Amino acid sequence: MRKKFVPAVLVLVMGLIIAGCGNKNEASSGAGADSGQKTIVAATSGVSNPFSYDKDGKLTGYDVEVMKAIFEKLPEYKLEVQAIEFEGILTGLDNGRFQLGANNFSSNPERRSKYNFSLPIIENANVFVVRKDDNTLKSIEDLKGYKAVTEVGNSGATLLENYNTAHPDAKADIMYTEENFVKQFEGIEAGRYDVRIISRVSAEKAIKEHGFTNLKVVPFSSENSDPGSYILLSKSADSTLLDAVNKRIKEMYNDGTLLKISEEQLGGDYLPKKELME
Repeated sequence: MRKKFVPAVLVLVMGLIIAGCGNKNEASSGAGADSGQKTIVAATSGVSNPFSYDKDGKLTGYDVEVMKAIFEKLPEYKLEVQAIEFEGILTGLDNGRFQLGANNFSSNPERRSKYNFSLPIIENANVFVVRKDDNTLKSIEDLKGYKAVTEVGNSGATLLENYNTAHPDAKADIMYTEENFVKQFEGIEAGRYDVRIISRVSAEKAIKEHGFTNLKVVPFSSENSDPGSYILLSKSADSTLLDAVNKRIKEMYNDGTLLKISEEQLGGDYLPKKELME
């Protein structure tokens, strides 16, 4: 999902130096930069809880912790994680400023044509968030007349825009905002909006943590929908990086590391089905 709800750049830069040998002081001092390591710069928004956010002045979240764990066992690389506004992630991948992008990215054909995708790191399908008394909205085809709130450019916005293009006589009323999705949920409860399309993890976590007693999650499927969330890689990056990242994701899936991070950061088991990891 694409998140854009903080107007200013969040200036957080985290450098993670993973040494394959040597002592801890050397690793923490940055000496690995002189030992033949290749620096990999990863970008994330830092404002997309629970995937990427600031906690006590440190960048964390599911995607961030997964990247840390990946590169802890790849001593040939030095990972640097930068938090920037969402739009800059994809732009930075395009111009080679970043080699990785991680921000709960879902898959669609346009993105697949532009970027390399890792194996899925979670299963996180889109859902509707509506008021509890709404028993009408069960599929994309039911959106006629709904006040649908979203930010510009995320996967929910794309679904809404595609629906309106396909149904010119039965459009949804798309209401673009820079409010974060918690504020959007408040607006749905208050009746300003009717629905938000958002990832299941974000919806369930926010409803629970913020006490939205009058909201519910409604699952749906759409043609060619992909429930996975991925790390994106620049196509200009060395192909060995993609291979190394995918190898580590498989290892972490099999040894329980991904499950542990999912439980810690997401509050449960949101791992992809095993067949998707082959």
